[in-house]
Amino acid sequence: MKKMLILIGIFLFNIFSFNSVLAWGCDYDPAVNSGPLTEELKECLKDSKLVNSDWKITGWFKTSISRWVDNISLFLWIGAVLWIVYGSFMLTISAWEDEKVNKAKDIIKWSIIGFIWLITASLIINVLVRVIYSIS
Repeated sequence: MKKMLILIGIFLFNIFSFNSVLAWGCDYDPAVNSGPLTEELKECLKDSKLVNSDWKITGWFKTSISRWVDNISLFLWIGAVLWIVYGSFMLTISAWEDEKVNKAKDIIKWSIIGFIWLITASLIINVLVRVIYSIS
């Protein structure tokens, strides 16, 4: 069981750690835009690392930290929700035996506490990164 959870964790980490480039806001219409396609794409992707070669290392580090925090937070949120579901299931099948009920309540309680800590920690890290990079 532990090996399966570790493999799922590694799989999810690999999925969420890739940097994807999406061209948001590109509305190229050949009927309206008369310029060449390459110029229109450069305009759409002007803030992208692929087109803009003068990006600073600090901007890359800021986005890298933010992306890592978001990906890890998402993975841990999913884990916390699954543990809450597991604790609820254990509570349901406990047949009101005191030991099983207390164990299920502890699982739910600590999952909720972990969820709250996770939200607080990711908020603090994102605020600190924004404050540090707004100063420099």
